[in-house]
Formats: sequence, C-alpha cells, structure tokens
Amino acid sequence: MSVDTDGETSPWGRTVREANEMAEELRTDGWEVVVVRAGHVAPLAPGAGETDRSGLVYLAPDGVGESLPAVAERGEFGQSAAFRRRVGTDLFLVTRVSDPERRLAVLLVGGVDLGQPAAADLAAAARERGRLHSHVELLDGTHLATFGHDHPEDFLPEDP
Repeated sequence: MSVDTDGETSPWGRTVREANEMAEELRTDGWEVVVVRAGHVAPLAPGAGETDRSGLVYLAPDGVGESLPAVAERGEFGQSAAFRRRVGTDLFLVTRVSDPERRLAVLLVGGVDLGQPAAADLAAAARERGRLHSHVELLDGTHLATFGHDHPEDFLPEDP
C-alpha cells in the first residue's frame, strides 16, 4: 500500500488531516500530544516474528525517537480509540491512546494492507484473546513503545 501522498482528497491525506485536527483539539484543551505518523504499518500475527510480540507494528520517523518514549514513560495509557477508513484492502487508521488523568495522548497514524495473510491471522488472534497491541519502532528496530487495546474489533475489521 502506498501512503506517500498527502493530497487532502486521498484517503491517506484525509486521515493525516483528521489526526492533525484531533491533535490540535487536544492541545487546545491542555493535553500533551505526540503524533506518530508511521511510514509503514505491518500486521504481525502471533508466532510470525522473531519475538513473541504480535499486533500492529508502526515504523515511526526518527523525529519521535525521544518524545514518544518520554511521554509513554510518564503515562498509563489505559484508554484507546480507533478511527478508521477502509478503501478496498487498505485500512487507514488513527489510534488514540490516552491518559486522561495526566492529560497525555499519543496518536498513531498509519495504513495497513488488509490483503496480507498476516492481517487476517492477527485479527482472528486478537479477537480470540480480546486484546490487540500496537508497537512503535524506528526503522533500525529500536522499540519506542507498546500500547494495548481491549477492543480489537474496533481496530481490525472482521473480514480483512
């Protein structure tokens, strides 16, 4: 899936615009917000990787390499919500994780190709477990943060 265009009329462009608007609204209300605009999001089914991790893996730009871990360490991100748009097998996703008590939020912005076999396997496993994880990494494999979501059906459709 290609997500390199920022045209506002494209699904990716609208997704980025909506994430930026959401971040601005939160900041206006006094929240500290980190926006992770992933260059790529890969579904990682249980048992498919070199680690025991599974979930959506967001490849983050270097620009959040310091700010995301700093915010993640200060908060307890027990609340999450997914805002998604599907076009064919492409799923454009904004995931908001938040700590309302500390007024901290992270917005994960990316696109997932649901046509990948791993997407269906991940969706099935997440529904069975009742939990989905979002992992944020740099291109060099540096792990920045992991967030858990209790309602995987809000993130991944039943029919990838």
